[in-house]
Amino acid sequence: MDEKRKKVLFLIHTLQVGGAEKVLVNLVNNMDDKKFDITVMTVINTGAFRKELNSNIKYKTIFDIKFLNKEQNKSGNLYSNGSKLKKILGKLYQFFWRHVDCEKIYNKYVKDNYDVEVAFLEGVASKIIANSTNEKSKKLVWLHVDLINEKKTEKFFKNIEDEANNYKKFDTIVGVSKYVIEQAIKKYDLDPNKTIVEYNPIDREEIEKKADEYINLEKENFTIITVGRLSVQKGYDRLLKIVKKLNEDNLIFDLWIIGVGSEEEKLKKYIDNNDLENVKLLGYQENPYKYIKKADIFVCSSRAEGFSTVVSEAVILGKTIVTTECSGMREILGKNAEYGIICKNEEKDLYENLKRVLENKKIFEYYQNKIKERKNFFDMKNNIEKIEKIFQGDKNE
Repeated sequence: MDEKRKKVLFLIHTLQVGGAEKVLVNLVNNMDDKKFDITVMTVINTGAFRKELNSNIKYKTIFDIKFLNKEQNKSGNLYSNGSKLKKILGKLYQFFWRHVDCEKIYNKYVKDNYDVEVAFLEGVASKIIANSTNEKSKKLVWLHVDLINEKKTEKFFKNIEDEANNYKKFDTIVGVSKYVIEQAIKKYDLDPNKTIVEYNPIDREEIEKKADEYINLEKENFTIITVGRLSVQKGYDRLLKIVKKLNEDNLIFDLWIIGVGSEEEKLKKYIDNNDLENVKLLGYQENPYKYIKKADIFVCSSRAEGFSTVVSEAVILGKTIVTTECSGMREILGKNAEYGIICKNEEKDLYENLKRVLENKKIFEYYQNKIKERKNFFDMKNNIEKIEKIFQGDKNE
């Protein structure tokens, strides 16, 4: 009966193509609709993942900005190019959220009474739910990134104290990895008793099915692939410098980069200026899995992560993985990096490890076999059930 279903609101900034956004879609689409009446709300109405929500999920938005909403099949990345206009608008947007009365925003746009209110992302979404006037709801915030090494949320708050007070208003703070929670506690002096770790639900069956689709792209050489926003956080600037060095070492390989973002023009310029003909910028791809499956190595060059969705997906697809040391990587690839190569979070060590794998086929094959043992780590049903139990509990659980 409807009266027994928990009304749950998930608020996220957009449903652009990104790790946290994909996790949210996986979560809400697989929750038990006999137990939960689910609404997903975005701050800005944009993003390709809107069309992936199941029909039983209610969708709402706060700001429906027409020029951002022309085509649902686009990535929805608000910073898909680094134009001067977008930079100016971005600064104004940050100023707005630093000073706006978020309680008024909540009262005007959220309106309905929910049993559970979830800010599914740091920053703007958390500010709105932290200022909820619904005293009966259980309030949760989901942290997806190491907030000490990735400071992108700070621009939406007046200062660190303001951001700390924001997170302290929540009943439960969920981190996607142990390290994400440890860093948040350290930075904001949070109460450890209000924090929990819940790993991202990954839809293994969907990934494997999509990976089998036909791909109209010739693979001529041994291929490295990476997928993510073209942003400073993802470290593609240093990855291209590494490719240049590997080319100078006369190693034969291709690099495929899937994604869009604010750094795109800088990366294109570097590729052209350094004659990196073995690098292909493939832009936004609705189905990146068929590309990952066709490639040989998955590389993560990120400066900071939380619990990388795309590295998890590469595990499911049986790829040899070379990644920088980021939050969540040892939870994905084993404490002692048994299932993949985890190098120091620096250009030199990433270069040396990629070179080692490219030069030694036995190392590549070893990790390709080891990764198969890790596939069952991603148990969708188990992860969803754990999260459902949080929502079913009392406010002060």
